[in-house]
Amino acid sequence: MNIYLIIIGLIATSIIAYFTMIKIIYLLSPTKKMESFPKKCPVPTKCTRVADTNTRGYGLKPIKLKGSISEIQKKISQIIEDKPRMTIVNEKEGFIHSIDITPFFRFYDDLAIRIFESEGFTNVWLQSQSRLGLYDLYVNEKRIQDLHKQIINLE
Repeated sequence: MNIYLIIIGLIATSIIAYFTMIKIIYLLSPTKKMESFPKKCPVPTKCTRVADTNTRGYGLKPIKLKGSISEIQKKISQIIEDKPRMTIVNEKEGFIHSIDITPFFRFYDDLAIRIFESEGFTNVWLQSQSRLGLYDLYVNEKRIQDLHKQIINLE
């Protein structure tokens, strides 16, 4: 009988610890609305960028599409809205700031997208970065790879 009480106690303690950890992560990483595309990755080991200069983003190049900025932006916004843990925080002509929350630990990551015209094409730059920690276990790299693939197939 005592073993069952110990197991129930351990499970209850684990659940309380998990929710406490989630709350601490939330408090340590409040959402600050980005107004423009970042100039660079702040910490290269927790950020992936495909833009004028890449940070990680292995083999990816900035995206060049045909179509207007507003048309491409609407399609990218729809891609973001279709993702279960991704939410748009700030959007204005040529720029989208959204957050993505990782599934288990519920870390908040920022995604910035710049959309602009150059040389007859609509260009798309992407940057995904973690708010906490020094290393992201390539979560941002995978996110950028996935978004890049979806955006490049918009044509």
